[in-house]
Amino acid sequence: MKYLVLLFTFSTFAVSASECQIELFSKVYRLQKDQPLVSRDIVRDSNCSPEITNKLGSIISNSEGTVGTDFLRSELQKEFSDVSVTFVNKKLSLLDFNSAIRDQLLPESNLHFTQARSLNGLSSLGLVEGEQMRAVCDACQSFGEKNIKIDIANVVANSTRTLWFASKIMAKVKVVKAKRNLSFQQKNLEPEDFYFDEVLTMTPDNALTTLDNIRFYKSNKTILQNAVVSNLDLQAVNLVNYGTPVNVTLVSSSIALQKMAMPVRSARFGETIELKGPNNKNIAGKVVDYNKVVIEL
Repeated sequence: MKYLVLLFTFSTFAVSASECQIELFSKVYRLQKDQPLVSRDIVRDSNCSPEITNKLGSIISNSEGTVGTDFLRSELQKEFSDVSVTFVNKKLSLLDFNSAIRDQLLPESNLHFTQARSLNGLSSLGLVEGEQMRAVCDACQSFGEKNIKIDIANVVANSTRTLWFASKIMAKVKVVKAKRNLSFQQKNLEPEDFYFDEVLTMTPDNALTTLDNIRFYKSNKTILQNAVVSNLDLQAVNLVNYGTPVNVTLVSSSIALQKMAMPVRSARFGETIELKGPNNKNIAGKVVDYNKVVIEL
């Protein structure tokens, strides 16, 4: 009986003294901004059970910034109280891959990287203590998907390695979006129909970026609520119509005169149009508003 008690006490001590160790990557770069992480993304080496490393992955999965290993140890202790888990590292930094390469390659532009993917089959990029990465891309000044070389050097270990990734380059621009569904049957548009937002796009030149003179245009198709409005979605409406008299303002450096005249054709905003003035004299001016033309002398 005495030996049985001693054996039980020894066995209990052995279980309570169970230990394992985890070495995390010093830095982990997500390839997508909101990408969940799993244990293989964050654990470089470990002799802990898969249950422990998988739990560690679930704790860190949606975290951001810097995570201390003291916190991770206390969280693991709640579920694995019979195991003493130690960490080689003191902290883990969670970073965004697309932002990191932009800081190196395109820091002063409105171009951004997005939708990165590894060409080496990796789901993320993990660096150990002492490693620094350098992005190399000779074609990253234009839109589209580009291949990016990542040189990783460890001065302490005197080692280097190279990985390849692909990422899309897009421009971040201020755009106009529709507040509500806009029908192509609407006579003309109003500033109140829209709001401003910022988006990433590979066709920034097509995006409508201002509401100046928007009331001189109509939609050529139905624009859905919250959709980005393209210049290609709009068509100018006639501000001046053949046979309808218009108000003509003659502007010089010292005086502005107004009179009525008859347009010889219909015209849109900004177009130069011929008109017949008093005594059927032909004059030409620029269309500036509904039934309004300006002639600069």
